[in-house]
Amino acid sequence: MKTGGKNALAVVSYVVFSVVLFHHLWAAPQTRMLADNYQDQVFFEWVLTHAARFFTHGDSPIFTDQLNAPLGVNLMANTSILGLALPLAPITLLFGAPVTFALISTIAPAATSIAWFFMLLGCGVVRSRTAAYLGALFCGFGPAMVSQTTGHPNIAGQFMIPLILWAVFRMGTPGNPVRKGLVLAGLVLYQCFINEEVLFLAAFALLVFLLVFLRPSAMLPAARAALPALGVTALVAGTVMAYPLWHQFAGPQAYHGLPDFVHGFSADFAGFYNFSRRSILGDVTLIDKLGGPTEENTFFGWPLLLLLPAAAAALWRERVARALFVTAVVFALLSLGPVVRYKGEETTWHGPWRFLVDLPLFDSVVPTRVALVVTPLVGALLAILVDRFIVVPPVTRAEPALAVAAPAPAGPPAEGSFASEPPAARVDTDPDEEPLPVAGRWLWAAALAMALLPLVPTPQPTNDRSPAPVFFSSGVWRQHVPDQATVVVIPGGWWEGLDAMRWSVSSDIDFKIAGGYFLAPDPNDPERKAMFGPTYPQTWSLLGQVGNDGVVPQLGPEYVAQAKADLAYWKADRIILADGHGNSDAIRQTADLLFGPGEHIMDVWIWKVS
Repeated sequence: MKTGGKNALAVVSYVVFSVVLFHHLWAAPQTRMLADNYQDQVFFEWVLTHAARFFTHGDSPIFTDQLNAPLGVNLMANTSILGLALPLAPITLLFGAPVTFALISTIAPAATSIAWFFMLLGCGVVRSRTAAYLGALFCGFGPAMVSQTTGHPNIAGQFMIPLILWAVFRMGTPGNPVRKGLVLAGLVLYQCFINEEVLFLAAFALLVFLLVFLRPSAMLPAARAALPALGVTALVAGTVMAYPLWHQFAGPQAYHGLPDFVHGFSADFAGFYNFSRRSILGDVTLIDKLGGPTEENTFFGWPLLLLLPAAAAALWRERVARALFVTAVVFALLSLGPVVRYKGEETTWHGPWRFLVDLPLFDSVVPTRVALVVTPLVGALLAILVDRFIVVPPVTRAEPALAVAAPAPAGPPAEGSFASEPPAARVDTDPDEEPLPVAGRWLWAAALAMALLPLVPTPQPTNDRSPAPVFFSSGVWRQHVPDQATVVVIPGGWWEGLDAMRWSVSSDIDFKIAGGYFLAPDPNDPERKAMFGPTYPQTWSLLGQVGNDGVVPQLGPEYVAQAKADLAYWKADRIILADGHGNSDAIRQTADLLFGPGEHIMDVWIWKVS
């Protein structure tokens, strides 16, 4: 088979694997939802629908007052995934946000593997297409990435990162620095509108990798060679992102740093040698206390954990492999967070993340996600292992497709830089070296199979989607709710906020809702740290208590006055209670005392308050 055919076959296989991973969701995207992360799917379906309104209503893509009325939500400071939501808006408008969500979830691991496949081959990291294929497969479908596909397509979709690395590695090679800078700027800008956290971690990892990879004598010449192109990148990307970043960090509803409890979401030390719940050998009863289904970022399993040091030792003389392994260890340690946890319990050991957690930008990183860097590093290391010790190397080596290591025209660069070595030196092997004996190759192949086969993922499970009230899904609401009115869903709480977002999506976000699920500044925190969701005024808290215990309270005039004040704060037009809510009769009676008699329409109670 010709090279193009083999590459196409690799691409198709990655897509097939991703479709199989989400085949339960694709069976009925309008009526099924991910079983392990309902709330994030609701959020993404909302922002996908909102992004489509940019084309139909001219809504701002970076801020909305349709959610969390009357304050609104800073979408630049939330995971609004505009880089995919805007281009795929036609799909959302034609088929609905659930289909678009299934599509971006499927794209994420497949495109990530495809990008790494061509990166590993094109940059000359490996010579064998088989090695690149296996390494890229791990980069896109490793346990951490499968875990992130549980409602985090913005994090699982890391297909821009290999392209950004390719552009960075070309900085010191011959060519027009303006063109190279513009290419990198475009890639960075697009990644910013998919997920900034992934971009930040990739840049941090690249810095650590280069510090390990480059010889000290090569660092300054390498930086000098890359500086013109990097300057163009900084100028262009900085100019384009100036206003969006200002809006994110200083605009309406901007926040500074994540809630303190999020900084405790670190990797559990025991997670490294266990299997994730989506791996074929994963056991939820053993690992449930080690981390949730969406953040199993370190579950490599004990066979792979044993193989990696052995592979690193065998490849230690190769600087690329050595730098990959050292960087992986650094980020694995950082992911342990400020305080190390073991089997779900905090230990007395402090992790190195404690020195970074309060620094700007680092304070917005979830510690366990630092380990996401480890997956592509391990994938590249596995590719090198296959390339050197399992696949028989060719007698001669062809020039790689991307000549990232060509010498600069102004003279030979310093030893140890990417631009200082021909492709043969870049992979640090002698093209005429003898391959391992057959027995040695089979031994490495068996060890690799034992390490990777237990990590084969199982499909993402789904549950039936709770239908929206017919009052909303049928469009009857338009006869009873004014255009762009503010709707307050009662009793008010976490799940009611998610319900309100689902009903909003089913109605194309043509009305505003109080509350919801998002990140916003805590109004009670002078440092404006983030909180999840809105504050809960007294009326919501009162109705929430009724929803919990089913007891209609005795209400004095002060409660009615407070309810009027809360309605004025929300600028509410309609109060809505869906039929079938637990203790709905008690909630309705209490609402009648607070707002006056309600009206039952189809399958909801509605109170007109303006």
